[in-house]
Amino acid sequence: MRRSSSIPLALLAVAFLGVLLFIVIDRRAWREEPPAKPTPPPIPHAAEAPKSDVPAPVEKPTVKPRPRTPGEPGRAAIAAIIMDDLGNSLEPLRALCALGAKITASVLPYAAETLPSVKAAQACGLEVMLHLPLESLVPPARTPAGTISSGMSPDEVRRGVLACLEQIPGCLGVNNHAGSKATEDGGLMPTILEVLRDKGLYFVDSRTTSATVAFETARALGVPAAERRVFLDGVLEDRAIRGRIEELFRAARDTGRAVGICHPKAETLAALGKYLALAEAYGVTLVFASEIVE
Repeated sequence: MRRSSSIPLALLAVAFLGVLLFIVIDRRAWREEPPAKPTPPPIPHAAEAPKSDVPAPVEKPTVKPRPRTPGEPGRAAIAAIIMDDLGNSLEPLRALCALGAKITASVLPYAAETLPSVKAAQACGLEVMLHLPLESLVPPARTPAGTISSGMSPDEVRRGVLACLEQIPGCLGVNNHAGSKATEDGGLMPTILEVLRDKGLYFVDSRTTSATVAFETARALGVPAAERRVFLDGVLEDRAIRGRIEELFRAARDTGRAVGICHPKAETLAALGKYLALAEAYGVTLVFASEIVE
């Protein structure tokens, strides 16, 4: 009985020692195993920027487009025609309105039909400007009412210009009637043009003398301005007026813009009715004077 019980005990002891030995060997192996090396981060490609959760700001262009200059390809050529000396009669103005064209009406102050002419022109959609009488080198037989002359004091000039402007309510600009002496006067023109600048009006130099300083003075003072390129009706004959109209359109096509001046004569009005359509053949658009000044 004693011998048979000792055998299971011996087997249990051997099993226990085997298990213990396995545990000891396994723990030593776990302790001696070197730690795994960390995986290095991927190296970004040279052309790639590092990623970020914050979106990159959108870069706005800083280069502004250069404004086109007159005559530059891509800009429409424009021409303005001004009809001077309106205000003495309503008949030429009615004929002008009947043309249905963008022609600027320049009305004399203190004339027999000044105010009715202004109202009639505005009623048919024409732009109106003051045809300001200025002193000439050769005195006329009758000096127009409201004429501004070099003998006036600066205060007299300012009052005179303002009084003429009141004659043409709603006018957008001014051009000179006669004025070969006044527009050469570098002391007089700034006083006149400062009034226009303060009123927000433009100025067109009729260029009744080659020595005029009016256009340059206006630009220097910040007054929107242009200057006459062509007189359309120096010769009151159909063929001659057509030639001058085409000269105006060629100048506009070649330089980008041009101003023509004409007068309320029957021959002029008839020629305008026949030849204004030539503008399209030259690639020119007819505009009011306020659209051509710079």
